[in-house]
Amino acid sequence: MAVRTSAKYAFGLEFTRFMPLNDDLTIPTVDRMIGGVGPFDFSGVAIDTAVPLKIKIDNATVVSATVDVSGASDTSAVTATELAGFLDTAFSAASADLDASVDSTTSRIKVENTNTAAVPDYIQLYGECAEIALFGQGFGLKFVKTDTLTSIGDTPTQKDEETFTTTDANGLDTEVLSDGYRKGFTASIVDTAEDWELLALIEGGTYDETAETYEVPTSDTEKLYFFVEAFYGRYARGTNKEADLVDYVLKLYRTCKGTSGEKTHERGFADGNYAISGTSYKDENGDIHGDTKMTRLTISEYESMDVYNV
Repeated sequence: MAVRTSAKYAFGLEFTRFMPLNDDLTIPTVDRMIGGVGPFDFSGVAIDTAVPLKIKIDNATVVSATVDVSGASDTSAVTATELAGFLDTAFSAASADLDASVDSTTSRIKVENTNTAAVPDYIQLYGECAEIALFGQGFGLKFVKTDTLTSIGDTPTQKDEETFTTTDANGLDTEVLSDGYRKGFTASIVDTAEDWELLALIEGGTYDETAETYEVPTSDTEKLYFFVEAFYGRYARGTNKEADLVDYVLKLYRTCKGTSGEKTHERGFADGNYAISGTSYKDENGDIHGDTKMTRLTISEYESMDVYNV
C-alpha cells in the first residue's frame, strides 16, 4: 500500500554487478558452483603443474592458488573426477574452505563451501583453471562491478491475451478471452565508462586484461548467460536532502543474455549501450521462478554487503 505517509520513491542507480551463471545455467551459490562435464583440455597451459586459479570469499583478499593437473592420464582430456582431486589439493594448499566433487545429478565438476562455522555469502572462482573447467561457462565465476551506469531501463514482455469467438445463426457471439502472462523482460543499459570486461561478459567477446586487448565475438561464439544485481536507493515523500535515504532495493535479474549496441566516436563522450533480455528462471530442482526479484535492504544491510569489495 502506497499512502503518502509511508510511500517510498525509487531514485537513481547506486551500484550494479554482473556474474555469469553456472555452466548448467543455474545461479551460482556458495554451496553449488557448477562447471562443465569434461573432459577438460589443459594441454595449452603454460605450466601444467601450476595452472592459475583465483579464489575470493566475500570481501576477503583474493587468494592466488595453482592447480597441478600433470598427474592426469591425459592433460588434453582431464576427467571431472581427476580435476576434482586436483582442485581439492589446491584448496588445501591455499587454506580455502572449499570442496570439489562430481555433482551426482549433472555429472559436472562442482565446488562448494565447507566452512559451516562462518558461511560466506559469495564465493568467486576464476582464473585460467576455472575458465578451462567451464565455471561461469568459461568466463569464471567473477563479479563484474560498476557504478558508472547511467540507467537500466527494463520492460516486461507479455504473452498477449487472445479472443476466441464463434457466432451463431442469430448473430450472437460466444467468446473466450484467454489470459495473458509475463514471459520475461527486455532492458537497455547505458554505461558512461568504457568497460571491456563488462563488454566481454555481455556480448561474449575476448578480453585480455594483461595484454589490454578486446576482440569482438564471431558468429560461432556461444552466448554467455548471466545474472544482474542492481541496487538503488529510496526516499520518503516531500523534499529530501541527498543523504536522507530511507533504504535500498536489490533488484535481481535472474537469467539474462545480451548484446552491445551503438557507440559513436565523435568530439564528445562515447557511452556504451547494451541490450539484455531475460526469461523466467528454472533452478536445479526444475522449479520455476520469476525473471526478476526485488528485496528491501536497510541502509545498514546494504553497507554490510560491502559491494565494492566483494
